[in-house]
Amino acid sequence: MNIDKSSVVPIYYQLKMVIQERIKSGQYAVGMCLPSEREFCEEYGISRMTVRQAISDLVKEGLLYRERGKGTYVASPKIEQGLTKLTSFTEDMLNRNVKPGVRLVELKQIKADEHLEKILQVEPGTLLHELSRVRLADDEPMAIERVYVPVHFYPALSAEQVAHGSLYEVLRKEAHLTIHEAVQSIEATLAGPHEAELLNIKPKSAVMLMKRITQNANGEIFEYAESIYRGDRYIFKTKLYANTP
Repeated sequence: MNIDKSSVVPIYYQLKMVIQERIKSGQYAVGMCLPSEREFCEEYGISRMTVRQAISDLVKEGLLYRERGKGTYVASPKIEQGLTKLTSFTEDMLNRNVKPGVRLVELKQIKADEHLEKILQVEPGTLLHELSRVRLADDEPMAIERVYVPVHFYPALSAEQVAHGSLYEVLRKEAHLTIHEAVQSIEATLAGPHEAELLNIKPKSAVMLMKRITQNANGEIFEYAESIYRGDRYIFKTKLYANTP
């Protein structure tokens, strides 16, 4: 793919397309260091400012990332997740031909505090399973999830059951629970030191906080989950519809 300096398409944008095409074709593989600005300038006879603008756009879009004093590298592709279907992390990864994984942080029983009582609509002091895990995609940390499930829905929940796969699958098979619908919110935030360590990112990196309240077929709330997703590896996507007259 060449650059046409007589085209009405800005030169920086043409170079941006060249780099994107090389990433798509595998010429620039994930983790590879891009040629220097000077090399792009010499290859296409363009200014360093033009090269810098093209690369800066691709960094902002998450296709590239910079390491101070080293260079610009090809980033791992982002995982795109829809917001219209209620699925587990495991199901999402399998649907994308990505190997799902789990790193169990902790499973314990706690008494619901006032905040959780209100969310889960349970009596004061109700016992809850508190499950904390790191979710992996092709062995790379993608998200941290903390889930609360009232114990009475499935008292026998064990670390062995949730150390390798989907909590929803366990609840379907073992507790015969029918997962029906959920209310979900997403907001931007920054990773704290502990979260950054678990996700293998820098502290104060941009992350997305997802909160989900899930009901079974009887309208009972059986789960409250808070998940922190890496902002550099995740895209949430939904389809919108216009109001009809």
